[in-house]
Amino acid sequence: MNRGGWYPTSRAPPNVRAGEGDRAAPPRRDSARSKRRAAGAAGAAALALLLFAAPGRADESRAARRAAAARERDRPYTMVEMSGGVMTLPGADVCPVLAPEACEQGETSVSFGIHNLYRWGDIGFGAGIFWAASLSTDAAHGASSLERDHSRRYFMLDGVFRYYALRTPKTEWWVGATVGGVVVNDSWSVEADRNPYSDTAYVGPRAATIGTEGVAAGLAIGGDWAFAENWSVGSHLRYSSWFLPEQRKISPTGDRASLSERVDMFNIGVLIAYRVAL
Repeated sequence: MNRGGWYPTSRAPPNVRAGEGDRAAPPRRDSARSKRRAAGAAGAAALALLLFAAPGRADESRAARRAAAARERDRPYTMVEMSGGVMTLPGADVCPVLAPEACEQGETSVSFGIHNLYRWGDIGFGAGIFWAASLSTDAAHGASSLERDHSRRYFMLDGVFRYYALRTPKTEWWVGATVGGVVVNDSWSVEADRNPYSDTAYVGPRAATIGTEGVAAGLAIGGDWAFAENWSVGSHLRYSSWFLPEQRKISPTGDRASLSERVDMFNIGVLIAYRVAL
């Protein structure tokens, strides 16, 4: 070693030749190890996710195959059916106020429904709900400054029976019958109810409502086409006769229920259904 701690270049330690001096540390490999560990953890997580998801996909495909086989072999299965369309009451006397001259003939509404059916060969039966809302809002009597409006909602809970008279591998045509209950809700609101000037929530509804309950029975026809293994789309035409009370309910403000006695209802719409194996 030379005086002053200097080495000849050829004899200097590697760390000195690199300009690091006696205190230089060996090269760090922590970052490379961390990357390898992160890659390994990600691979393990992906493998675990694949192992956990594979049985779920297998179970779903097995259930789908069972449902398709049940339909082909006329074995029992269930199906969930959703529908949407237009409901009309062509001959109804809609009278939301006491004055006879205020009555209107007929009503048209948009409708939605969902039913759960049990299928066994040519027979299907089940239950579901049917909901409809008026396409228009009527002005109600009262002071003009209140800007009172009137609207109607319809709700049905019914049982369904169907006979699939014509069946092919892809299409089915059926006739059926329905029976259940119906509720007609009339609501009256003022401008302050629809557009409140305060965010404060008060106890009670924001509109005056009258509910008219009755029973309903009817007939229906329809058909569907299977566009996938367990999915089908179709259409239906439905008629129902509503039997409502003869005396219309009257609210404390002098408003009364829109419908009474017997009312004829027609509904036409489209539907989509999904089959589920038992």
